[in-house]
Amino acid sequence: MNKSQTYKSSTFPFSEEILSILLLDRTTGKNILWATNDYFPIDSKSQIYLYQITGSHSDRIKPRIQKHKEEQQSRTRNKAEVFTPSWICNAQNNLVDDAWFEKQNVFNITDEDSDSKKWIATKDKILFSTDIESHKTWQDYVKLSRLEITCGEAPYLVSRYDTVSGKNIKLFDRIGLLDRKMRVICENVSDKSDFMLWTQIAYQNTYGFELQGDNLLLARVNLLISFNEYTKHFLKRDPTEEEQKRIAEIISWNLWQMDGLTFSTPFSSGDDSEQGFLFEEMNVTENFPCKIMDWKENKIILYKSLLRKRGI
Repeated sequence: MNKSQTYKSSTFPFSEEILSILLLDRTTGKNILWATNDYFPIDSKSQIYLYQITGSHSDRIKPRIQKHKEEQQSRTRNKAEVFTPSWICNAQNNLVDDAWFEKQNVFNITDEDSDSKKWIATKDKILFSTDIESHKTWQDYVKLSRLEITCGEAPYLVSRYDTVSGKNIKLFDRIGLLDRKMRVICENVSDKSDFMLWTQIAYQNTYGFELQGDNLLLARVNLLISFNEYTKHFLKRDPTEEEQKRIAEIISWNLWQMDGLTFSTPFSSGDDSEQGFLFEEMNVTENFPCKIMDWKENKIILYKSLLRKRGI
């Protein structure tokens, strides 16, 4: 297959090269693992390959809302998988921004008539300090490091749709932490080069980790499709293959596959002890402590080294 060929899939509307990047595990140098038994007879310890999720298998991996209720309940029961509705993500993300801005209702206002389950996006341009020394400029906001732990399909980072109801959310009604950065960028830059520069910085400072490979891939896809949508809005055109590739590479580093109990890849152990899924025992293979990219220093580091620095 030509590497520039685009798969005809609403879930993975990318070229072979782009989708291959989104499948990479930067720690092992291989592809991310399935890390779930929901795709039997595919072994949960095997890598996710292109041929398994494209062509006649293009609908194999689906967002949670499209899965059968029985499968949803099974994953909740066996993997403690629980997806958070967008209104809760919004309320919690608002608390983060309230603290940084030192005021409320910056990006949206809760619709009091809807029992707090709806919000109305603010229409005015968001105001920031112009004093560099204040560390409260719009550039400072875009450079804030944000992390969603056990991220699932990454609803706290980008909110293309409500992961519980499946309802699509309009571009500037979105409430994800990265969505908010993209709104700020769109309100403050005026040309293509600045848009691409600050978008890249926003993505470099947005992180998440997830154990199950299907969820991780969907999270990565959601971040890349969001990039495509914001680019089309701001530049009035679709992003080029090279522009998508640049962002996909960042995403493949910043959203990584990890067992949150060991800080290592699935089926391995960061502390030489057997550790695995929440409710089942698994055999440990090689030891692969997860690596992430420090974009500011342009070097690869161990995720757990950050925790040590913070005394965790």
